[in-house]
Amino acid sequence: MQHLGVLREADLVLVEPRGRKRVNHLNPVPIQQIHQRWVAHYEENWAAALVGLKLTVESAGQEDEHVG
Repeated sequence: MQHLGVLREADLVLVEPRGRKRVNHLNPVPIQQIHQRWVAHYEENWAAALVGLKLTVESAGQEDEHVG
C-alpha cells in the first residue's frame, strides 16, 4: 500500500472508490508527459536509423536478385 500511496502522490495512479473497495487506475496524462520529455527527444534519431537500415536491406536484396 505504501507504493500505491507514492504513486497517488505523484499523480500516476487515480483512485476510484466503489463502496468498501478502491479501484486504482493508471493516469495516462503524466505518463505521456514523461514520455514526451524523455523519450520523444530520441525518437527522431531512432526512426531515421531504422529507415536507413530498411533501405540498406532492401537495396541489398535487389542487388542479390540482379546477381542471381
